[in-house]
Amino acid sequence: MKDEWTRVNRAGQLVKFTYDDLPHGKAFLTAQIAGNEVVCSVILPTPELPFSREGVESHFEHGTDLGLMPAYKVDPLPPKPDKP
Repeated sequence: MKDEWTRVNRAGQLVKFTYDDLPHGKAFLTAQIAGNEVVCSVILPTPELPFSREGVESHFEHGTDLGLMPAYKVDPLPPKPDKP
């Protein structure tokens, strides 16, 4: 089975999602913000059955601005001290 759809995230960006069955019961998921060259992808060794669009979108909710939830803000690492 293969499915592709779009949804607008909370930031107002259009996000394209895809789901594709792989051999041996695995699944390939992607998410991409419209106009962006970066594609976030996941291979699931044991996907949820039955397939749902909400289930696919949930894999991209946290830790990235590709999903439907805003990204977490990560503080930058402090500078490394100079070696003596």
